Amino acid sequence: MNAAYPTLSGKAIMVVEDEYLIALNIEMVIVDLGASVLGPFSQIDDALAALQGNTGLPDAAILDINIRGRHVFPVADRLQERNIPFVFATGYDNWTIPSHLTHVKRFEKPTDPLHLVRALADQLAERDKSGAA
Repeated sequence: MNAAYPTLSGKAIMVVEDEYLIALNIEMVIVDLGASVLGPFSQIDDALAALQGNTGLPDAAILDINIRGRHVFPVADRLQERNIPFVFATGYDNWTIPSHLTHVKRFEKPTDPLHLVRALADQLAERDKSGAA
C-alpha cells in the first residue's frame, strides 16, 4: 500500500481527534502507508504545544473541528502560519468554519480515513512540486 502514496513515506501526520476509535482508525491507515502519527491529540492545548518550536513538527495534519467542546481553529491557524497542510474531518457544516479557513478541504464524518490521508498526500505532493516547505 505504501507504494501508492510515496509522498507519505517517512512523514509525520498530526491527528487532532477526541473520539478514540476514529483516531485509532486514522492512525492505522497512516502507519500502513508508511508515515508516523504525531498524537493523536484529544486536547487543543496539547496539539498547540506540539506545534511550538522548530523541531518535531508534523508534515501535515488531520483535524476534527470540535475537540471536547472547543473549536480546533487555533491549531488550524498555527498550522497555516507554518505552511503545514491539513484537512478537517468533522460532523460540522461549512458555515462553522471561519472565512480565512474555508479553503481547507473538509470531510464529513463518518469518512474513510484513507480519503483523509489521500488528500494530505496530494497536498504534500503539490507542495513538493512547487518547492514550498
